[in-house]
Amino acid sequence: MTTVLPTRNNVIAFVPAHNEADIIRSTIESILNQTVKVDIVVISDNSTDDTVSIVRSIAAIDNRVSLIETVGNKFKKSGALNTAYKSIDLNSYDYVLSVDGDTILAPDLVEQALTEFRLDPLLGAVCSRAGVVKQITNGFLEKLVYHWQYVEYAEFDRSRVSQDRGIKVAHGMCTVYKVEAIKAVMERRIATGKLDCTLYDIHNITEDYELTVTLKELGYHTAAGFGMHAWTDVPLKLRELWKQRVRWLRGGLDTLWEHGWNKSTRKDILNAGLFWIMLSFQVVLLYYALCDMVRGVYLPNKMFLMVMGIMYVDCVYTLRYVQNPSIWDYLVRMTFIPQLFYAWFTIAQLIYAYYLFLFKPNQEW
Repeated sequence: MTTVLPTRNNVIAFVPAHNEADIIRSTIESILNQTVKVDIVVISDNSTDDTVSIVRSIAAIDNRVSLIETVGNKFKKSGALNTAYKSIDLNSYDYVLSVDGDTILAPDLVEQALTEFRLDPLLGAVCSRAGVVKQITNGFLEKLVYHWQYVEYAEFDRSRVSQDRGIKVAHGMCTVYKVEAIKAVMERRIATGKLDCTLYDIHNITEDYELTVTLKELGYHTAAGFGMHAWTDVPLKLRELWKQRVRWLRGGLDTLWEHGWNKSTRKDILNAGLFWIMLSFQVVLLYYALCDMVRGVYLPNKMFLMVMGIMYVDCVYTLRYVQNPSIWDYLVRMTFIPQLFYAWFTIAQLIYAYYLFLFKPNQEW
């Protein structure tokens, strides 16, 4: 079967960037080198480094690249992207590629996305696989934090396999949207009185999840393109990782509360309830294990061994989804103990996110 590619630049890329001088050139070049021609708009969001000068130097050579600088934007990525949507005439395009300023794309990513749209007329958004770029780490802890996430991002891909045409999040790292679907969301914002939210809800700190839920409520499919490869930076400090994940989780809870129980959210709401059931089960198992140790019984009971065995198999199985795994990736998962610590670190993030959701109504970016 021969792939028929578009004959005009019917794809535009929006690249929000805040102080991405170290990588923005590589990001832009990876879009310029696509097998499908793409126009590019970089939105420099209150950057204080050389991001603007780098983009301008590229734009001077290639007229497909243009620059927008935000002024007084308080809503970070959502505000930056909304600025782009206000500035560009979407009628000239059929698709929008939204890609973070620290993300590198495979050369055929857009081509793969367009194939997904041709195969599914109801598809509103298709995101890439979640890859992690190779990063230089300083010391054992940074290396451990990096490889925790390197395998975890593969776990995200694994979960999307089972979600098929209704994935939970078309992630902000790299997603292609159908312009028709974008316009439908814009019309909904107006109809619901959110006139300050051009496309992205500036009142929600996880803009990609809220937009995905809205697309599904409007009847569009959301999917992951497993031929779409992209790689992004990840935080290497535990404090930065904690802040990032708590924001994701807190924003997710806010989104579910805002949209309520419906066909598009009920699975996520049920999963939120399942978390507390599974956490309670783990706490009970840990309690009995500690009681056995206090009584001098050092052989864990059968239930404890069975649960730990299932967790171990599931932990190691994820390695099959990892792109180019290293010995460190195998060690993190196969030795199990580092991953067990990370699992409890993740649980602590979610518990804290619930605390913020219940007792701290003012969201912070």
